[in-house]
Amino acid sequence: MDKLNLYEVLGVSKEATPEEIKKNYRKLAKEFHPDKNPDAGEKFKEISFAYEVLSDPEKRRVYDRHGLRGLQEGADGFSADSQDFFAHWFPFGNSAGHSRRDGKILVKLEVSLDEIYQGQQEKLVEYKRQKLCDNCNGHGGPQEGREQCETCGGLGRTAAFTFMGLSAFDAICPNCDGRGFTIKEKMRCKFCRGDGFVDEQMKRKVTVERGVPHMQKLPFPREGHQLRSREFGELVVVMMQGEHALFQRRHANLYMRDLEINITEALCGFTHCFKHLDGRKVCMRTQPGEVLRHNHIKMMRGSGMPVYNQPTHHGDLYVQFKVNMPENGFANAAQLATLETLLPPREQVAVPAEAEEVQLADIKPQGQSRHGRTETDDDDDFAGQSPHFESVQCQTA
Repeated sequence: MDKLNLYEVLGVSKEATPEEIKKNYRKLAKEFHPDKNPDAGEKFKEISFAYEVLSDPEKRRVYDRHGLRGLQEGADGFSADSQDFFAHWFPFGNSAGHSRRDGKILVKLEVSLDEIYQGQQEKLVEYKRQKLCDNCNGHGGPQEGREQCETCGGLGRTAAFTFMGLSAFDAICPNCDGRGFTIKEKMRCKFCRGDGFVDEQMKRKVTVERGVPHMQKLPFPREGHQLRSREFGELVVVMMQGEHALFQRRHANLYMRDLEINITEALCGFTHCFKHLDGRKVCMRTQPGEVLRHNHIKMMRGSGMPVYNQPTHHGDLYVQFKVNMPENGFANAAQLATLETLLPPREQVAVPAEAEEVQLADIKPQGQSRHGRTETDDDDDFAGQSPHFESVQCQTA
């Protein structure tokens, strides 16, 4: 499984853009769809799996760095549901029973940006773990109720396959969970139904440290599933940073995007107050004559997030301005003449007598073009790009 190259599956390079990945996927999916090609069912699943990984920025990043095993084992804080993700695609592979074999439990804990900024917030995590049944001592039933597992022949292990036509590998038998025996139905323990394990509801308090990174893993030994060896596995709490209405975060820096101002504020100075993540009011201002351009970025040093494990240090806060222009007809001719005396002079253009003068017309971003299509039409020709500029290519003779 580790040697499978998902880029080769989709016929794209490792540097392929999301549009190229999508385009190749759609092309291959049409070619190998079971309705069109009944003998290509396995190939179609392979293509679908590759696309699901490479079309997701988070999964693709982890796959590029660590391969499929990185996705399976949750490298770089990959989704705490990674086991479910692999169980969906590899129902008979060695990922489906991962938690039972090593006892590890991954639990997501969503925390707000405010809680991460302030720190020392105590959160309660509730989860279920498996423990050996006290009634049958984890055996599933009495000794005389045991019968050899038909699936593995009493070995406790069996060959497993993935759908991608890869070589078989040795895995714990899913029928007997590695015991080599099952319990006769009439003699199964009424509490665990012959499995040997029962669910136990657990609670654990977790402290949110200041500046804790998104997807940070917090391990708690011996608080996971119990193994047949009677040892307990590990509980891993994954800190999931929630969305914030005002700020975006990158490491210890904060970003306030598209702060809307008008042309007067952009030229003559403005003041803006906002509520920071710890509840205090912060006011920013520019001086008259200090010009703010559209998409201009300013920085407030030391106003970002606390640095993890260095809570007295802070990142920076970046503010991006969006300058809104006035509507048509905002001033009369006399006012415009006065305004022009204050602004930089226009370029003086002499229009030749024989020149043809044309009028410019506005376009509607979501409107139809003269070919009857909309900019949101989803097909391979545009690959999600605007047909006006983004897909225009430079040509040389």
